[in-house]
Amino acid sequence: MNRPFLSLIPATAIFTVMLILPGCSEDRSQRSSPSDQTEGEMELSEDSTAPGAPTAQMESKKDEAFSRERNAQEEDGTGRNENQQLSVLPLSVSKLAEDRMLEYTVNLGFRSDSILKSRETTFAVAEKYGFLSNSRTYTSGEQSFRATIRVSADRLYDALKELEAAGLLYESSIDVTDHTSDMVWQGIKLDREKLRSIRRQALQNRTNANNQIQAENLISQSEDGQDQARFERWKIEDRVKWATVSIYVSGPEAVSQLEVPTYQNALISLTNSFLSLTYWLLENLILVIILAILIWKRKWIWHGIKRMVGKDS
Repeated sequence: MNRPFLSLIPATAIFTVMLILPGCSEDRSQRSSPSDQTEGEMELSEDSTAPGAPTAQMESKKDEAFSRERNAQEEDGTGRNENQQLSVLPLSVSKLAEDRMLEYTVNLGFRSDSILKSRETTFAVAEKYGFLSNSRTYTSGEQSFRATIRVSADRLYDALKELEAAGLLYESSIDVTDHTSDMVWQGIKLDREKLRSIRRQALQNRTNANNQIQAENLISQSEDGQDQARFERWKIEDRVKWATVSIYVSGPEAVSQLEVPTYQNALISLTNSFLSLTYWLLENLILVIILAILIWKRKWIWHGIKRMVGKDS
């Protein structure tokens, strides 16, 4: 009775194996499909899963490659820092800010081996792009040069680029002041004073003779207000039109020099002192003689005083 059952066991096992094998093949194909992982990842997984793969050697190679790349980046950055030199930044204003009333104030610091050449460069730039406001030059001791120039704001960048020839630029600062709100306020004040002037003139025509003086004073105040508002607007426009550039140039360090004193002056001073002492002695000769006698006879005088005191006692 058991023989037919035993004969079915091999057939059942073969059928089960045939069902399992297609599922395993599909799972392997899904895992190894190129849409799920890149070629580099496939190679890395194959190397890592291979029996006896040299893992330590691969780690050392990765460390060496990383260190070489980092050293190359550091050397590249060091070279850029050594070759880098401070330069004037471009002052290009965006189109959105063209309607703003911007005042530029620039401060530049240079080092130069020749103060005179730096001064000539500064004067040439001032003559070409604007005018010189003030200048000071010191050539004794620690040499230095200071100057303030006014440059047309439209050509400010060109002027700054030419000023770089004054020496080695080590300091640069640019300050921008926005006067747009001040300009609008001055325009409002001017319009308001114009309206006041018109109203006061109309009031003057309707007033009697007794109030004419007061009306004239009010009209004068309105005219003064208009003049002041126009003047403030002109000052804002002038500061916006002409940028201020302050320049400082430091020369080479002063070399310490050996200072030889004039011994002739010492001898002259000694002679003058001796003559002054002689003059004082001649002027106070009597007092000097009395003082000399008191010092010379001091013992005799002291004993005489003691004898006189003893007799009295």
